[in-house]
Amino acid sequence: MFAILDILNSIIIGGFIILMSFGILDSTNKNLYSHNDDLIVQENLTNITSTLEFDLKKMGFGVPEFESAVLLADSNHLQFRGDLNLDWKADTIEYYVGPVSEMAHSSNPDDRIFYRKVNGLPATGFIVGVITDFNFEYLNQDGNIVDTSNPANLIAVKMIRVTLKVENPAAYSNDANPDKLEYRSSFWQQTRLVSRNLRR
Repeated sequence: MFAILDILNSIIIGGFIILMSFGILDSTNKNLYSHNDDLIVQENLTNITSTLEFDLKKMGFGVPEFESAVLLADSNHLQFRGDLNLDWKADTIEYYVGPVSEMAHSSNPDDRIFYRKVNGLPATGFIVGVITDFNFEYLNQDGNIVDTSNPANLIAVKMIRVTLKVENPAAYSNDANPDKLEYRSSFWQQTRLVSRNLRR
C-alpha cells in the first residue's frame, strides 16, 4: 500500500517538475525571441533614419536662394530639392508613406511601407523600410510650426521635426490577435533636423 502511495506521489511530483520545466523553457524562448526582435527593430530603424538624415541634410543644396527647396509638405509626404550627388544639379527627392492595405499580409496591422523617390524614379518608389507610425512637422527659423496647407508658406520652412516608429512584424504570442504591447518597437524623433542650406 505504501509503495503505491510512493509511486503516486512520485508521479505527481514528477508531473509538477515537468510542467515547471515547460514554463521555464517557454519563458526562456520568449526572452530569446524578444532580444532577437529588438535587434531586428533597431537595425530597421537605423537603416531608415540614416537614409532620411542624409537626404534631409542636402535639402536646399544647389537650389537658388529665391526658390523654395520644399515643394510639397504634408504630415507623411515630403518633396524637396537638393543636390544629392554633387553634380551641381538640384535633384527632387520625395518621401511618403503607403497605405496599410499594402501590408495586409503582415501580422502587424499597423505596418506601412515607407517610400523614397529621386527625380521621380522608380515610378512606384524605392522601399526604404516598413514603419508603423510616421510624422513630419515643419518649422520656421524661430521654431514655430509652419502652416504648409498654403503653398506660399513653404519657403518659410527652415527645420523639420521627424517622428518615426518601427515595430516587429510578428509578436511572440499564441493569440490570433495579439495585444499591441506584444510587438517589439523602437521610437526615433529628431526635433530639429535641418540642412544648413535652408538657413539662408
